[in-house]
Amino acid sequence: MALRSRRTLGECLEGRGNNLDFLRFAAATGVIVSHAFPLGEGAAKAPEPLMDFTRGQLSLGLVCVAVFLVISGVLITRSWERKPDVRAYLLARTLRIFPGLAVSLLLTVFVLGAVFTASPLAEYFTSKDTYTFILRNFTLVEPQWMLPGVFEGNVYPGAVNGSLWTLKYEVGFYLLVLGLGVTGLLRKELALVGWCVTAGLSLLHIGRLGFWPNLGLAFGGGLVLYLWRERVRMSAWIAAGCVLVLVATSLLGKGLSIAMGSCGAYLVVYLAFLPSRLASFGRHGDFSYGLYIYAFPVQQAVAALMNGATPWWWNAALAFLPTLLLAVLSWRLVEHPCIRLKSVKPHAETRVQSRPV
Repeated sequence: MALRSRRTLGECLEGRGNNLDFLRFAAATGVIVSHAFPLGEGAAKAPEPLMDFTRGQLSLGLVCVAVFLVISGVLITRSWERKPDVRAYLLARTLRIFPGLAVSLLLTVFVLGAVFTASPLAEYFTSKDTYTFILRNFTLVEPQWMLPGVFEGNVYPGAVNGSLWTLKYEVGFYLLVLGLGVTGLLRKELALVGWCVTAGLSLLHIGRLGFWPNLGLAFGGGLVLYLWRERVRMSAWIAAGCVLVLVATSLLGKGLSIAMGSCGAYLVVYLAFLPSRLASFGRHGDFSYGLYIYAFPVQQAVAALMNGATPWWWNAALAFLPTLLLAVLSWRLVEHPCIRLKSVKPHAETRVQSRPV
């Protein structure tokens, strides 16, 4: 067992069992819990405990987004390295993100919005904002949060799907890997230098960069770990040290984003390949993306039906099952059939994850 725990990341990636599906599902669920505080109780009344613990550095939602990005950094980089074909790469990424997003936006506008709008339906369906909601959120250029008259009386008013803001970063990182791969710059030494530069930028707090540096640390952490996979060993001692660093930077109130992109990234891959019964968690499907894109509007719908502030745990509990149902339907009726449209056959990448990325 001791020998097994010291396998390199490269050896783990060549194996069959992993906990990636469970980690993604857990991260999507964590986002629901994180959003339940402002959506259920109101942003001013219910500060999230993790925000207090980290002295305002990170919420549970951002931690869960970081988990998604670390996993993507490993798997997307591996996907390109295994098959450096521009067309196949772009097709795979497009089919994974946009069909599910398109259906969720259509359902949000023409079903949920129509039911919950306080505006007359004729006014709702003739408003320009109703249709720009679909266009702007689908293109990811500039998200639109509101639909005419929808959720205006909620304790967190107006926002219909506040989770979609991260998708442009995810797609941006996909394009970054493609650009580095095509130009021959996807090398482990350059990647490490790039990650260090990103860490420096995150400390400068340049507002025009938005969340690119902080989220880039998470995605880049996964990318760097993958490129250095033959040197990265899975060790419980290293994992324990990473936990201590994360706790220390939380209590100090400084440096947590950098710690998340390094120590947090290591913890994600360590947990992903820790032998467990969770390796078969995703045998029925990967519902994490559906959970992520449907949860916020469902939670807002729950808040509207409750007609006032409710405890965070009540909002999360009431929203989880309907969101999971939508996620299951999204996977089986939209996401998985679209993924199967890829002209390329799954290669060894499928041995690292039970579902395509």
